[in-house]
Amino acid sequence: MVDRMTKEPKNISTMRNTIKTFMRSLGVLEGKKTFCYDCTYAQCHVIWETAQESKISVNELANRLNITKSAVSRTVDDLVNKGYLDRKPNPDDRRYVDIELTEKGQKVFLEIELNSRRYFEAVLEIIPENKRETTLEGIQIFSSALYQVLKKDTVE
Repeated sequence: MVDRMTKEPKNISTMRNTIKTFMRSLGVLEGKKTFCYDCTYAQCHVIWETAQESKISVNELANRLNITKSAVSRTVDDLVNKGYLDRKPNPDDRRYVDIELTEKGQKVFLEIELNSRRYFEAVLEIIPENKRETTLEGIQIFSSALYQVLKKDTVE
């Protein structure tokens, strides 16, 4: 029998296992809605990004979320059907459509924002106070590194 397990550096193993636990804790694997109201994570992110602007295009959402335009379009369709988003023709270029939160969507965003704040406040409370800044700095550095590798892989 061939041993398919390869020996890897401990830091790689630790990183991978920590990230798996991190994702499981957020409920990403099962699509649990930790703080995303009645939305999937993808829908939650679309609502969040749309709320940051008065209007946004599907192309811009795809760029910000680093997913395909077709995936964003499907997610937007679902949110339009839920009554959270509206599509409006772009007044400057009729070939483009702007996405906006509806009144119902704005209420959902506020709920998501409140749930998110409560969730991460609870997480921060568990982290020892003298380790919080270091933890946040580490998360920011790690997030930046992930993004840089992702962007590099999509360019190549």
